[in-house]
Amino acid sequence: MLRDRLRGELVEPTDPGFPQAKQLQNTEYDTVRPHAVAYCESEQDVVACLRHAQDQGLGVHIRGNGHSMNGWSTGEGLVIDLSRMNHALADGPIVRLGGGIQSLDALDALKPQRRQIVTGTFPTVSAGGFLTGGGLGWQTRRFGVGSDRIAAARVVLADGRSVRCSATEEPDLYWALRGGGGGSFGIVTEFEVHPIDAPMMTGFETLWAYEDAVDVLTAWQEWCVAGPDELGTSLVVLPGMFGPQGRPVVRVWGVHLGPTEQLVAELDVLAERAGAKPISRTVQPRGTYADVMHEALCGSQTVAQCHRTGSGPEARGHRHPYTRQSYRLTGRAATRAESSALLDAWDASLEQEKRERYLLCIALGGAANRVPRTATAYAHRDARFLIGYQMACRNVSEDPGAEARLTAWADRAGAALAPLACGSYINFPSSRVSEDWETDFFGENHARLLQVKRAYDPENFFRHAQSIGSRTLTTKAAS
Repeated sequence: MLRDRLRGELVEPTDPGFPQAKQLQNTEYDTVRPHAVAYCESEQDVVACLRHAQDQGLGVHIRGNGHSMNGWSTGEGLVIDLSRMNHALADGPIVRLGGGIQSLDALDALKPQRRQIVTGTFPTVSAGGFLTGGGLGWQTRRFGVGSDRIAAARVVLADGRSVRCSATEEPDLYWALRGGGGGSFGIVTEFEVHPIDAPMMTGFETLWAYEDAVDVLTAWQEWCVAGPDELGTSLVVLPGMFGPQGRPVVRVWGVHLGPTEQLVAELDVLAERAGAKPISRTVQPRGTYADVMHEALCGSQTVAQCHRTGSGPEARGHRHPYTRQSYRLTGRAATRAESSALLDAWDASLEQEKRERYLLCIALGGAANRVPRTATAYAHRDARFLIGYQMACRNVSEDPGAEARLTAWADRAGAALAPLACGSYINFPSSRVSEDWETDFFGENHARLLQVKRAYDPENFFRHAQSIGSRTLTTKAAS
């Protein structure tokens, strides 16, 4: 039995821990009932799971911490969970990361080792999905996308072999894992990444009245394009339920890797460009990389508290409700008219109905765009911003019109983004993926990715709705 072959833990539907074990970040997928969930603690555990699944004719679903927005890390087959493969160790010039380690745990573990790595902007995202999809965040402009920092990786293939890939070992697989997305070629059990040199930085936040939103959104994009690589920043338009005095608000926040006085001067430039005074502006004391990122991602919560609720005795981190979203990458700053159209799609009139939704923008460019488009599988070297919309419903079972309403809103948001779009990011897919999604996600690199897929997984054993080869390879399992 598989249970007897694992150093880790197998949780089956009849086990009391199964309702918790099958959860993803998004509550929408609580209705999915996997065959079982295997918490792997070693490479040997992963191999045992693959052999069991193949012997039993089961599909597999690879899960780091379950942040796949479209539910790609679950299904009716065997969920192979890597969350217990969560080491972060400095090893000479590189850092070794377990495939399932979460951002907040990596930051915490590496702090006493005086190492820093690229992470995303949500604390419980795991290394596996983040890095293989590209890896965007506040360090992108200064240090490139996360996948650019991968020196090597250990991968368990569909035939049960475990290989190390690097620039000199399995170079095609190494190329594909840096931006080709998770769940297509194998299961990455460990990454070797180049650390970044960012021992100190400063966090900041500004809040702006929604009445100034068009000017702030336009100015923020221009500010990011003109600003230094040391500036990592996001902008979000929030509804009144999350704003001061119950009013919608524009939040600009992030980190700065340079001197604090340079950040203060940059924030003055933003206000001047916007032609408006923010409601508030906070510049945190300059601190260590790990501390500033923890404050930005977790606030006053401890590491144990910041984990997703239910995952530990102290865990308080929230889960995401039923959500529909539209996200695109854009290659330039929007004009004022285009910013106005983006805000029209957010739709301030929905405040009367207290609809939970937001418009999120993350600044890109900088070092990430100084790498050739075909150097790695991540092709979006002309992207300046990741921009998207999300709308949520917390009581969808009691609201029969919710799914249609949220889908229609997300479609309108997608139409507003289309004139600016230069591609899409595999780690932030829209709920309604375009018919031409292969080109949208991977550009001219899709053809080579398909070649790598055929070489390493010709039977298409590793697959999900938008994995490489998911609609071009025929498989014995699917026939």
